[in-house]
Order: sequence, then C-alpha cells, then structure tokens
Amino acid sequence: MTDQLPLNTPKGKTRVIQLDPASVRISPLNPRATTVHDPKGLGRLALELREVGQINDAHGETAADGVVELLAGSRRCAACMLAKLPLRIRVHGELSRAEAIAIAYRDDREALTPCFWDLAGGWSRLTADGAFKSDADLARAVGIDKSTLSRGLAFRKAPDAILDAFADRGDISLSQWIDLAPLVEDPDTRARLIERAALIADKGFAAPRVAAELKAAAAGKAEIKAIEVRNRHDRVVAVIQPDHRGGFAIKVKPMAEAHPSFRLVNERFVEIIKSWFDREA
Repeated sequence: MTDQLPLNTPKGKTRVIQLDPASVRISPLNPRATTVHDPKGLGRLALELREVGQINDAHGETAADGVVELLAGSRRCAACMLAKLPLRIRVHGELSRAEAIAIAYRDDREALTPCFWDLAGGWSRLTADGAFKSDADLARAVGIDKSTLSRGLAFRKAPDAILDAFADRGDISLSQWIDLAPLVEDPDTRARLIERAALIADKGFAAPRVAAELKAAAAGKAEIKAIEVRNRHDRVVAVIQPDHRGGFAIKVKPMAEAHPSFRLVNERFVEIIKSWFDREA
C-alpha cells in the first residue's frame, strides 16, 4: 500500500508547480509545523518516491514574502529532500484563513494522520494568535468537538515530569489522555502521577503501559516490579510483569523457547502463580 494518499480540497484557483523542497517552509497553520519526523518512516517514503514518483501533490499557499508554505505535505517535503527530488505542490490562491485551516486539518491530508500531540500543538498555536473569538469557534474550524479541543490544550500544558515518562509523546492517544487528564488536573493525584512518572521515565515503556502505571499510581496502588528469570549463567532469559488487575505479561528472550532455559521460565512462572494470590492472605 502506498504511503501517499489523496487530499480533497475546496474548489478554487490553484496551480501545480515543482520546487526544490529546501526552498519551501511549513505553514504555521500546519499541525506538524514543529514535528521532527521519524527517520525510518521518511526513508520508506523516500524510497517510494524514487521508485514510483510523487503520486499526490503537497498543498500550500504563497506567503507575503513570496515563499510557498505547506499546509499539508511536510513528510513528503522531508522525504523529497532525502531522495534529492523536487516537490510537486498544488499552490492555492485566494484561500481564506478558514479554508487554509480546513486543508491543514483534514483527516485525509496524508497517509499518516498527525498524532494527538502534534494536533494539540497546532490548536495551541491557533489559540495563541487570537484569531478565534472562542474555543468553540476554533473547534469548528479544525473539525473537532470542544471537549476534545480542551483536552488537547490541557495536554500541551501538562507537567513535563509526567510527559517525560512516555518515550515518545507522539505515542500518547486521545483516549489515554482523556483518562489521564482529570488525574493531572487534580492536585492530589497529580502529585502521585509525578512521583510514579519519575520512577519509569527512563524505562522506555510503551504508551499503554505508562498510562496504566500512572492510573495505578493515582489509585494509590504500589508499583509492581517485574520479576527476572535467570539461567545458570545468570543471564536474563525472561521477564514476568504482573499488573494491578491480576494479569501477567511474560517477555521471553529470543531463542529461549528452543533452549532448555524455557523450562526454567515455566517453572518460575508456576512458582509465582502459586504464591501471588497468597500475598495478602
């Protein structure tokens, strides 16, 4: 499947041009105006551009100083730079601000939808420039409901001590933040979240695991440490991670299943299961 998808745009005066991608800039209206793109993803897109060409246009408008600013297509621009190819852009003339924002925030703007962190950053910039009379007006302009906008604006203002627990803030989903936002806003639970976040900040946990840890901290539940299973050479062959709901996740090292160490993992897990539910008896 191609990494390039079409974008439906309002009818109007447009022209398609090719430019050196280094000569354009990202529009401040673009939710990815400050995003650092994933190098591996850019590499795949650059390879596709070399092999099949640019299937769909980037979209932009000409700024007052004559430079073309991209409303959609920042990844494509970066990939064209990597592939040393010109960028094909559909430049829109006589766009109203509302139309420009609609292009920048359309769901079909490209194959990889902007993450919630990037979208929230874009909403914050639009709020700061004072162009909208109310949050409700801004929410309508970017095509979301007001409650989602409020959550996004709060997301960008959350304490770094909590956000740093996530290896990549771009991995935090809207649903995860909807669960965490009230906990961050409450002074008592925020203190617990900050404390737990400091313990897991450097562990590289995936976003769902971090969110679960923070919610457990807010509920006053103690941290449950992972249990390492080691072989006779004192090498870790598996990690057993209990959770607060009574479940277990077992991460077995590569090749352990084809090795006698796998028997050790089974024995250790059975031992943990036998003792786990008697801890509070």
